Amino acid sequence: MRNQAIRLKEFGSIENLKLENISIPEIESNEVLVKVYCAGISFADILIVEGKYQDAPELPFVPGLEVSGIIEKVGKEVQGLKEGDEVVGLSAWGAFAEYVKLDSKFVVRKSENMPFEVAASMTINYGTSYYALVERARIREGQKILILGASGGIGLSAIEISKAFNCNVTAVASSKQKLETCEKYGADNLILNNSNNLKESLKEQQAGKFDLIYDTIGGQDTIDSLSFVEWEGQILIMGFASGDIASVPVNKILLKGCNLIGIFWGPFARGNTNFNLQSIKEVCNLYEKELLQISDPELYLINDFKEAMSKIKNRESIGKLCFYTEAFSKS
Repeated sequence: MRNQAIRLKEFGSIENLKLENISIPEIESNEVLVKVYCAGISFADILIVEGKYQDAPELPFVPGLEVSGIIEKVGKEVQGLKEGDEVVGLSAWGAFAEYVKLDSKFVVRKSENMPFEVAASMTINYGTSYYALVERARIREGQKILILGASGGIGLSAIEISKAFNCNVTAVASSKQKLETCEKYGADNLILNNSNNLKESLKEQQAGKFDLIYDTIGGQDTIDSLSFVEWEGQILIMGFASGDIASVPVNKILLKGCNLIGIFWGPFARGNTNFNLQSIKEVCNLYEKELLQISDPELYLINDFKEAMSKIKNRESIGKLCFYTEAFSKS
């Protein structure tokens, strides 16, 4: 059987990725082999290719963390899963291929009502946002939440989950088109930040202060956020889409009495030995209750990987992007 995969032999650039035929992985007793239908593309995939990720694998390797498809083989110690099951799962890399092996602990059956492309594209974003907002920050009804980089895949997931818990959401994005998307996902208030100056944009539009700030941007935005967090509020450090990591003035943290909470969710997070897929199960429950849209991602055939990944790197994407394979197109 053929196994086309997007493979990296040298860190540094998307241009270093090549579509190659590689061997189908052999599974261990605790693993399943999945025929990939769709694979979500996350910002982490860009960082890992550029050699900027916190936990880099050995080269050569295949990027890709989130996947949906059908189980082809089951290890002898695996329980609760069988050949032919439609599943969604997380991989410690390897999902940008036609076949991937997954630890069965990080695989769950896909909701029957959820399309493959939605299942593959919701795992990282919605799982992370649920974990961050509900399990770590313990959001409550009526809280005011500010979401930076709100039009990206993870930002939109944060809007939806916050609204599912009846919070008041303010979305920040760099264009009117992006803000229109945020509004469709339920954002109550829209802040245009096309000058790349968060502090001035929030002041000009009299945004006020927030119980929780969801920061996917990093850099100066993290520092500016400290002026807009309520006393004993929380700032969730989700990532660094700007490419800059802030040197935070800790005196401001003291004067605000606020918490900065680092969020690193997934089986690929070293030290996260208690990781499980409970967040994904809860997201699926909210989806079944029609409290989440999780709208269709923008789809790219796996052969067109450079176009899709460049779009994310250049912050031109709105919502989630997702690869699909020939198996999906024939289904």
